[in-house]
Amino acid sequence: MKVRESGLAGNGARLGPGGPDGLRVEPPLTSGRRRLPELVLGIFLVAGCALGAVLLATSGRERDPALALSHDVARGAVLQPGDLETVYVGSDSPIAYVRPGDDDQVVGRAALTDLKSGTLVTADQFAAQIDVLATGDGQIGLTLEAHEMPSVGLVPGDVVTVIAADQTGGGASVAAQDAQVVSIQELDASSGEAERWWVTLRSTESDSEQLALATAGDVPVQIVLVGR
Repeated sequence: MKVRESGLAGNGARLGPGGPDGLRVEPPLTSGRRRLPELVLGIFLVAGCALGAVLLATSGRERDPALALSHDVARGAVLQPGDLETVYVGSDSPIAYVRPGDDDQVVGRAALTDLKSGTLVTADQFAAQIDVLATGDGQIGLTLEAHEMPSVGLVPGDVVTVIAADQTGGGASVAAQDAQVVSIQELDASSGEAERWWVTLRSTESDSEQLALATAGDVPVQIVLVGR
């Protein structure tokens, strides 16, 4: 009667029938099967991280169109459509900006300060042309009575020439030419006083200085409305 032997060989191999002397050598057991679930889990983790990175990058690409300056704009310059270009900013950006369809908020208005190329434009960077002094301009206010005003009522935007009497009483001269009316405000008058207006004029810096000197001694002036 043959005896079937089984067990482990000296090298740890499992013995079985079929080998020499009726024994078969089987490969040693490994931990590969036990680690298969861990391997699958690792693959899923790596794939999940990669998917998350892709989604994050995709969400970061969401951009909204905004208007920016295509070149430097000086203080007082009136913004034109050609001064603007479309850029894209993050949809969740906290920075204020003007969308391309809302360019009427800034086009035709004057810059309140020097602005650099690439600056995102906002409505509060600009004001009506009449409210902004350009480089080399001056602005002065005059208190005028009815007889010193033109017969036609002044309105902001009118162009005027200011004639001032010489302080020596020897005639009159032009104190400011092609000055622009910025604003007009009627002053409260006490009983018996003549009507008076506070008129703000803008002209060149030199004309504004000359007008200020001419009226420093309460010299009467005459406003001449210039047709345009």
